Amino acid sequence: MTDTKPMDCSRERPERARQNRTIRLGTGGSTIEVLAGPAETNGTVSIYRWRMSPSSRGPAPHFHTTFSETFVVEDGEVDYFDGRVWCTLRPGDTAHAARGEVHALRKQRAEPATLLMALSPGVPREEYFARLATVNERDQSRFHQAHDNHFVDDDER
Repeated sequence: MTDTKPMDCSRERPERARQNRTIRLGTGGSTIEVLAGPAETNGTVSIYRWRMSPSSRGPAPHFHTTFSETFVVEDGEVDYFDGRVWCTLRPGDTAHAARGEVHALRKQRAEPATLLMALSPGVPREEYFARLATVNERDQSRFHQAHDNHFVDDDER
């Protein structure tokens, strides 16, 4: 028999730090909300909500060697590149890039969009997101390599 009594799960886990849980991506208005980092999921997954401003474009074709990414569109429309073709994702649509698979996102419409991003296994991306808009051009390649972002030819963009 299953116990159906509602339970307050927040009492069962240690209090987690709530400061700096939203990261601003430069001055354009886009943000990343940290919903669950690897420390909160025993390294299984990291979950982020990306609120793309109307001017946000998205990352060029790239791949990761240490984690996979799953994207779920909550609001708006975003184009997803699976390494071969672009397709439009709308609310409720999901796209998955396995470890090593080329993928990209672009937002061409002048309205905001919101995506959930799940990275598996969980990797800490907070520093990457926080520094992304401010890294200087000279250090960009080294910065992306250090954070397992490997960009490929951008002819499809």
